[in-house]
Amino acid sequence: MKKELTPRKRQALEMRAKIQSTALSLFNQEGFENVSVEEIAQAVGCSVGNIYHYFKSKDELAIQVTQMVDQAYTELEEAYLADKTASGRDKLLDFVGKSLEISARDEVLYKAFIHGLRYPEQGVLQKSDKRVYYRLLRELVDQCQQEGSIHPSRDPDEVVEDLVVLHRGTLFEWRIYREGFDVARQGRRMADALLRGLQTE
Repeated sequence: MKKELTPRKRQALEMRAKIQSTALSLFNQEGFENVSVEEIAQAVGCSVGNIYHYFKSKDELAIQVTQMVDQAYTELEEAYLADKTASGRDKLLDFVGKSLEISARDEVLYKAFIHGLRYPEQGVLQKSDKRVYYRLLRELVDQCQQEGSIHPSRDPDEVVEDLVVLHRGTLFEWRIYREGFDVARQGRRMADALLRGLQTE
């Protein structure tokens, strides 16, 4: 059972999220190298010291975006690992939909996504087994191959790459159209079509 957050802890988390969101907006608008900690503090409406209370530097603020993105997928990974009844295919399609929902509904995560595209050297979108999103995708693809919903001759790394491209492309389409665009449904539909084609050699 999770402990209820104290008002002070909740306030601290809200301030941290506000700093991250504001900083990412400024980075995306003006360029990471052109934004100072002073500008971030002014936009947030707090002191520079308050920024440094949560983040040691501007670079650390950007780096911790990566951790924030990973944390969003940790609970999903735990749930899939605990589920011994659903097929790997069903879990994978569910993850495609839910990961898109997470990216779409959380404005900070979407800003992190755009920031990662603009500054690839910071590793926000870097593919690595240490990153929860990529690790979970690979685990689910492996399950699909074990059960036969993806043919064993298929290169699992290539399948993961295809799913990553699908995620990013669908997210961009949602950002363009938004109104009436069901990002999770669209992602699952496209992933389902992809998996059908991967059942054979």
